Amino acid sequence: MTNPDRSDDSGARRDAGRRALALAAVAAAGAVGFGVLNAAVARRKTARADREVLERTGAPDGSPVRRAAAALSPVGKWWTYIPAALGTSAWVLAAQRGDGEDERRSGAAGAGAIFAAGVIATGLNHAFDAWLPQPPPPPGRKSRTKPVFPSGHAFGPAAVGLASAYVLAREGIASPYAALPIAAAIPAVTAGGRLLDEKHWASDVLGGYIGGIALAAACLAAYEAAGRR
Repeated sequence: MTNPDRSDDSGARRDAGRRALALAAVAAAGAVGFGVLNAAVARRKTARADREVLERTGAPDGSPVRRAAAALSPVGKWWTYIPAALGTSAWVLAAQRGDGEDERRSGAAGAGAIFAAGVIATGLNHAFDAWLPQPPPPPGRKSRTKPVFPSGHAFGPAAVGLASAYVLAREGIASPYAALPIAAAIPAVTAGGRLLDEKHWASDVLGGYIGGIALAAACLAAYEAAGRR
């Protein structure tokens, strides 16, 4: 006679395995898309579109919008999204207190995925600056040699935000209908100011988004694989 509990556990593991594979596929596709975009940026294939977007989004010097965008510049740096990742990880762990072993293991894996997304994003930002071919910087950059692709203000917040939203939804802590739209909007705010301040091209922001999705998906694939065994 089949044990219903074992059957349920086996089904949950199969579902988690399928989700892990799907997320790994998203991560792989995102990594490929990121590489293709960087190659196009390095060859200046995106230059015309970037200039057109900048002409429409760049705020005039000295305008209130430009000053506000400059004031928001620290938001989206590692010292803002790493504490956010830590806080969300602690929230996930606290929410699992007193639950069963599987739930505690899943919560710990989810908290680890969120924190890993922030730490890895920070390390990759430095690696990208050193290794990736770069376009000429936009006019708002004082340094003409500072790397701009991808936008770290999009990459880190996207990775942490999407990983957080997914884990919070999967663990039943927050509604996916609220968490996912908020997570998708956060990089638009953090990186949008960089467009207004002419510190990044649109392709830099797009690259940050794609890279953030790929990194979040990779961390979440590990979460799904490790959460239930």
